[in-house]
Amino acid sequence: MRDVFDATRNYEAVVIATEKNGEINDLLLASIIKEGGGIKGSFSSRAIVTGGPVSKGGDFKEIVKAFDEIAAPKSLYAQFRNLNDMSASHQVFEGLGYAFEQHLNYIHDLKRPLSEIWAGFSDGRRKGIKKAEARGLEIREGDKGDIDNLYELVSSTYEEVGIPLADKSLFTSAWRVMKPSNMVRLFLAFQGEELLAGRIILTYHGMIHDWYAGSGPGAKGQNANELLVWSVMKWGSESGFRLFDFGGAGKPGEKYGPGEFKRRFGGTLTNFGRFEKVYHPVKHFVGRKGYEVLRRLG
Repeated sequence: MRDVFDATRNYEAVVIATEKNGEINDLLLASIIKEGGGIKGSFSSRAIVTGGPVSKGGDFKEIVKAFDEIAAPKSLYAQFRNLNDMSASHQVFEGLGYAFEQHLNYIHDLKRPLSEIWAGFSDGRRKGIKKAEARGLEIREGDKGDIDNLYELVSSTYEEVGIPLADKSLFTSAWRVMKPSNMVRLFLAFQGEELLAGRIILTYHGMIHDWYAGSGPGAKGQNANELLVWSVMKWGSESGFRLFDFGGAGKPGEKYGPGEFKRRFGGTLTNFGRFEKVYHPVKHFVGRKGYEVLRRLG
């Protein structure tokens, strides 16, 4: 992902490695993200680490300290988004000034029979998928030429709920860098020739990561998103993937629409959470409040 981040507008890749006996012992990849330049960028900058760090010895205290030294001058805060159980590392992160935040996700075991995966869906979810199929919705796999249309759907969806979205160059660079290794794919839902909804997924080491999704006005009442998820799961199962990672479902007790959407597909509920450290409390507070105002204003 380093090359992807470096080619994305308002992103900066940070890679840190430590050596032991001439070999890489610890590795950390982060992205420093801003919502534009100038003041807007200054009050929105954050350093995000997804699924790291990786350490052969299990002691990554020094590499996190090195990361803080690089990230602090450029970011308001840092966040480690855990993809597995990091409970044994709480003490290390807390000792470095990080606080743990609960964050949910749903993981699906794709090695199970498809009939068993289907049975785990709620009654309403299964009915919705059947309705989409009865209406003749078709799922197609997209290519480079579909990125613009998919990004437009995702952008519209994010704008509707007031969530900032990365520049389109994140999608185009991911396709350019990762597609040759078949690590990125697009799935699109059509009614005839009308594009209703789409999802972009990342694949790595037997896992499917549900990365971004979006839908247009024509998707309402068509159950296009439900059919898309089921189609991706079926494709993953039939292609030999082990796991489908839904990419986050909000905080416990939070009213979060995407989390409720994902819950109805069943799967294993996880709470691997996140570690967060605020480098500049005053600017972080002002930036967060400004973001909340903008969301309320729509």
